[in-house]
Amino acid sequence: MSQRNLLGGVAVFVVVVALIVVGAAIVPYAQAFTSSEQKNTTNVAKQQYDASELVVTPAPDSGTVTMDANTESKTVVIDVAHENDVSEKGIQPLVDALVANGHNVKYLTRDDARQNFNSTLRKADAFVVVNPERTYKTKQLDALRKFEDAGGRVALIGDPQSAQGMSLFGLFAPMPRGGSGGDAGLTSDYGITFGSSSLYNMHDYYLNHQNVYATPQSNSSLTEGVDKVVFRDAAPVSLSSDAGSAVLATGDQTRIETSRQSGPFTVAVQGDNVVAIGDSDFMSTQSAYEADNEVLVGNLADFLVTGDKTEGAPAPVSTGQNSGPPRAPA
Repeated sequence: MSQRNLLGGVAVFVVVVALIVVGAAIVPYAQAFTSSEQKNTTNVAKQQYDASELVVTPAPDSGTVTMDANTESKTVVIDVAHENDVSEKGIQPLVDALVANGHNVKYLTRDDARQNFNSTLRKADAFVVVNPERTYKTKQLDALRKFEDAGGRVALIGDPQSAQGMSLFGLFAPMPRGGSGGDAGLTSDYGITFGSSSLYNMHDYYLNHQNVYATPQSNSSLTEGVDKVVFRDAAPVSLSSDAGSAVLATGDQTRIETSRQSGPFTVAVQGDNVVAIGDSDFMSTQSAYEADNEVLVGNLADFLVTGDKTEGAPAPVSTGQNSGPPRAPA
C-alpha cells in the first residue's frame, strides 16, 4: 500500500473514532434536554388549568332530563319550515323528554307553513322556534301573535349567527353589532332583542373561553333547580321593562366578541307565555348534560306544556271568497 493511501485510511479512522466519542458525550445531554423539555411541556399544559387567574371548572357532564309538570297530553310544534339552523341532535333531549312524558311533538314543514299555518297552531299548545333563517309572512306573524295572546306558549331560541335571521322573524329585532344587553332599541312586539355577536369569558369558562357560564337572576319556573348552565355560543338578550324578566345572566367578566365590552349580560328572559334564550346548544345531545343544562331543558319542557291556551285560536284565515251580497235563489 502506498504511503498516500495509508495516510488516507488513518485519517478516516480518526474521524470515525472522533464522531463516536463526541456522540457518546452528547447523548446524555440530549436525553437530559429532551426530558426537561417534556417536563416543561407537561407543566405548561397543566398551568393552563391550574393558573390562579383562570377558573376552568369542568362541569359534570352526566344527568337525565326530567319533567315535573303533571298535565294532560299537550302538543308542541317545532318549526323547521323557515330554514332553521338546527339538527335532530340539536333538540333531541328536549323532544325525548316531552315524548317520554306523554306529550306530542310535531314539526312544522314548509308545506304546512304555506298552506296550514293557522290550522297547525290551532291544534298546538306550544310553538318552538330555533335559529330561523327565512322570513315569516305577515299572516304567519299575525297568527302567531294571536296564538300567544290566547295562552299558547312560545319559545324563541337563537345563536348569535342567527340573530339577523331571527330579526326577520318579526317578533324581535337584532341588537346593533357590539351592542350591550340593556342599550339596544326595542322595536318588537315582545320587546325582546337578540345580539348578533358572541359572548366569551377569559377568566371563568367551561373547557374554552367561548363556553360561558350563566346563573339565575330571579326566581322563575325556567331556572328552578338551576345553579349554573353552560352556553357554548351565547348571544346577549335584551328586553323592555314590561316584556318579562331576566332569568339567566353571564358573569361580570364576560365580554362581547366584536366590541370587547364587558358584562354581565342577560342571556335568557321569561314572560307569561314567551321565553327567549340566547343559545341553542344547551339542549343538544352534546351539551345537554353539562353543568345544570339538563335541568334547564326539563324546565323548558315544563314551560311548554303548562300553558292554558284557548281552543280555536288562531281563527281560520278568511279567504274573502264569500264576501259580497248574497245571490238570489234560483
